[in-house]
Amino acid sequence: MVALTVITAGCVSNREDLVKSGHVTLQKHRTGKVYIAWCDAYEDCNELLITVVLRRHDTVGLPIKAQVDVTVISPDGKIINEGRSSGIYVPRRMVGRYQSFKRFNVRFSDVPPRRSSIRAVAKIATN
Repeated sequence: MVALTVITAGCVSNREDLVKSGHVTLQKHRTGKVYIAWCDAYEDCNELLITVVLRRHDTVGLPIKAQVDVTVISPDGKIINEGRSSGIYVPRRMVGRYQSFKRFNVRFSDVPPRRSSIRAVAKIATN
């Protein structure tokens, strides 16, 4: 149990913010009422971890099911990897409350090469 804790803790402590270090750039896009409030990319245990927070523009209605498509693009413009989050229900925006944010992660098995870009598109889920 102790060995597992040490290994896991070592992995978490080595997390590197790839955007702040200039390794990758992030592009955020949206379609519809849901948008990406913020998004970060990390190298976590030799994997690419994209952390996304969704929010709605409107303050009325029921929760909207949304998803985020993430595309990793190499410096020469080729698509390296593509992924999609599962459907996430984003509640209506409530002024002064943090419950209107919805946070989740998208993980890829490989870290992209330097100067790659990551495109995240928030949209209403189709199913």
